[in-house]
Amino acid sequence: MAVGNVSPGAVVLRFARLLVVLGRRSTLVAWWAATGRLRGRRAGPALESWLVGTVVELGAAFVKAAQLLSTRADLLPPEVCRALARLHDRVRPDAAAPFAAPPGLAGSPATPVGSGSIACVHRVRLADGRDVAVKVRRPDVERTLPLDLALVEGVAGLLARLPVLRGAPVVDIARQLTDGIRAQLDLTREAELLDGFRRTTADVPGVTVPAVDRELSTGDVLVMEFVPDLVRLRPEDLAVANRRRAVVTALRVVYRMLFLDGVVHCDLHPGNLYFREDGSIVVLDAGFTVRLSDSAREKFAAFFYCLGRGDGPACADIVASTATAVPGADPDGFRAGLVTLVEANSGLRAGEFDLLSFATALFDIQRRHGFHADPQFVFPILSLMVLEGTVRAFHPEVDFQREARPLLVAALFERAMVRGGASR
Repeated sequence: MAVGNVSPGAVVLRFARLLVVLGRRSTLVAWWAATGRLRGRRAGPALESWLVGTVVELGAAFVKAAQLLSTRADLLPPEVCRALARLHDRVRPDAAAPFAAPPGLAGSPATPVGSGSIACVHRVRLADGRDVAVKVRRPDVERTLPLDLALVEGVAGLLARLPVLRGAPVVDIARQLTDGIRAQLDLTREAELLDGFRRTTADVPGVTVPAVDRELSTGDVLVMEFVPDLVRLRPEDLAVANRRRAVVTALRVVYRMLFLDGVVHCDLHPGNLYFREDGSIVVLDAGFTVRLSDSAREKFAAFFYCLGRGDGPACADIVASTATAVPGADPDGFRAGLVTLVEANSGLRAGEFDLLSFATALFDIQRRHGFHADPQFVFPILSLMVLEGTVRAFHPEVDFQREARPLLVAALFERAMVRGGASR
């Protein structure tokens, strides 16, 4: 039976090629070490170049994972994060296939302006004088990405057989993750999502989402408004007040998507989220986006609201209603552990609350007491962890829970109104 809708033979062949790449790249490091090229100050740049080159050569799925990890300086050494950050929008642009403008895009020659794991972006000036950004898939990605994702699903299937993970929704989580990445190949879907983001954020001051030209876009080409002067700024490039304004605006946009629209943007790394000197933000690329069910959206909003209030018992009830219990589960131990975790975090100052540590502890409590998280709960937490890694450098004291409160109240009120109307 095919894995991930690809043939097993193709997956095995792809795996063998990945091993060849890793073997060859490891040999390169050994040669550098033998010739003394890794000594002293030359070691850092050489290893950084090796790491980035290896990830790019492995393929789009690995680049995507590296992009997510690059925001987590609390997980990886700073030099590794800096190296992986080069993958945000600088993934070997010279590898892009020659750009052939489709009908309706005749104008000046295309200029490459960015390249990511799945697609490259070109700037084109149309005959009517408009500048547009044209996104096209990278060469060969339609062939290699499904194979790499099938490998991920296959590994997840093997891990699910381990005694320590038996009963855990490892396969479901992996499949939802790979489905989200695989969907990035569909540029028509991304055009619809970008349109939705633009409508959702229309009344949020200081937010730019590029407009999509639906007439010129196709399933293979996404044509958008060109947003000029996108520069990756450092925290010191912004005044303190504008740093705070940019971070709070980004949080409000993400919370609006999560709690009101049920849309999870899983890819808000610095290549897709730009802060500007005036404190405004630009949100790009809606490819890696997951839609939550109404039930998952409501329960995640309720959980986050109760977390902000320090209501451990309510948080425990919500998580228990979404999780799957395995034989021999300990619901009392689970409840006591979660109540303790929520109470310990509710009294923290803004800068002391660490979402990664909280999420790790939350999932560990579930695992130890025989409960497995609903896969749909994983994506909102993933989204917030990527965002946290991006924004903490700009505003370490940002209060994730306080900024969520107004939109949480709105989401819960909206749900109550819907239920009230349905009960009449």
